[in-house]
Amino acid sequence: MSYSFIDTQKEFDELCAKLATHKYISIDTESNSLYVYKEKLCLMQLSSEHTNSVIDMLAVDIKPILPIFADPAVEKIFHSADSDIRVFKAAVPCTFANIFDVMVAAKYLGIIKCGLDNMVKEFFKVEMNKKFQKADWGRRPLTKEMLDYASGDTVHLKKMRDLLAAELVKKGRLDEVTGQFAQICKIEPNPMRFDETGFLTLKGARQLNGRGLAVLRELYLAREVAAIKRNSPPFKVISEDLMLRLSVAPREGLHNLSIFKGVSGYVLGNHGAWIREAIQKGLKAPEYQVPRREISREKRAYFESIKTRFKTLKLWRKETAARRNMLPEAIMGNDVMERVAFSQPRTLEDLHAIRGLGAEKASLYGPDLLEFIKKHHGTK
Repeated sequence: MSYSFIDTQKEFDELCAKLATHKYISIDTESNSLYVYKEKLCLMQLSSEHTNSVIDMLAVDIKPILPIFADPAVEKIFHSADSDIRVFKAAVPCTFANIFDVMVAAKYLGIIKCGLDNMVKEFFKVEMNKKFQKADWGRRPLTKEMLDYASGDTVHLKKMRDLLAAELVKKGRLDEVTGQFAQICKIEPNPMRFDETGFLTLKGARQLNGRGLAVLRELYLAREVAAIKRNSPPFKVISEDLMLRLSVAPREGLHNLSIFKGVSGYVLGNHGAWIREAIQKGLKAPEYQVPRREISREKRAYFESIKTRFKTLKLWRKETAARRNMLPEAIMGNDVMERVAFSQPRTLEDLHAIRGLGAEKASLYGPDLLEFIKKHHGTK
C-alpha cells in the first residue's frame, strides 16, 4: 500500500483535520531508545480509511492529534498499546479513550504467537520485513527503505482488529477485553530516575569484596555521567561485564587497561581517562559495605506470607487461563497480582479498590478469586 511521508506542520495539521472525522485510526510509533540517553518519539505511523502516513515527529508538533487520542468516537487501534501510549505520554501530557489492542485481544483468545509479524503471517500470509526493528529512528535523513518498513506496521491492524473482535464476540469476551483496554488507557510512563545503588543489582556484584564494590560503584556513577555527556544509553558506553572485571582486579586495570576483554582501541581513546579516574577513586574510597536492614521476625513472616500468596495466585491464574483457553497474562498481569497479594482482599469491594484490576475483572473473577484465597490462606 502506498503512503505519504509528512515532515511539515502544515501537512500534519491537514492530516489531523481529516482523521478527526474518521471512525478509526491504526497507530504505531518508532523511537530511538537504543541510541540515546533519553528516548524520543521519532516517527508515528497512521493508517485509516484511504490514508496511510508516516510522520516525522522530530519535525512537527504532536499537539494537533491529541484531541483525536482523547475522542471516544474515534477508535485507536494498536499492537501493544502499552508501549506506544507510554511513549506518547512521555513526550507530551495526553489522554486516550476507545482503544483496541490486537495483541491483548489475541491473548484473550489464547493465541500464543501474538507478535505483530507472527499474526500478520498467520492471518494474511504476509512475511513482514524485520530488518529495521533495531534501527536508529532518530537519524536524519531517513532512507526510503526505512520509511517503507515503517509504513507496513499499521496497514494490517484494522483487518486484524475485525477478525479478533468477531472471535471475542463469539466467546462472549468483548466487554471483558474492552475493560482491559480502558485500564491500558490509564497507563503512565515510568519516570527516568538514576539509582546510585543500582550497581548492587548487577549480576555478580554481590560476590565482590568491599574494595571491589567501592570500585564498581565509582565506575557505575562515572559511566552514567559519560552516557549523559555523549547522549548515549549507558550500556553502549561500557558493558556491565567490563565494569565487573575491572572491579575484580582494579590495580591491574590502572596498570594496563588494554589487557581486559572489552577494552578496544575505541574504548581506550574515548573512555580510558574517566575509567582510570573512577578506578583510582574507588581504590582510595572506604571499602563499600552493603547496607543490612534489620527486619523483625514479624515483618519477615509478613513478607514471606505475601510471597506465598503471590505464588498461589499464579496457580489460580494458570488454572483459570487453562479453563478459559486464554494466556495467563490476559487473566491478570503480575503487577496487579502483586497488589492483590499485598492487599489481602476479603470482599468484592476490596477487589474493586485494587488499582489496575478494573471493574470487569473484579466482577468476573471476584467470587472465584476470593474463594481461592480463602481456601489456600484461611482468609475469613
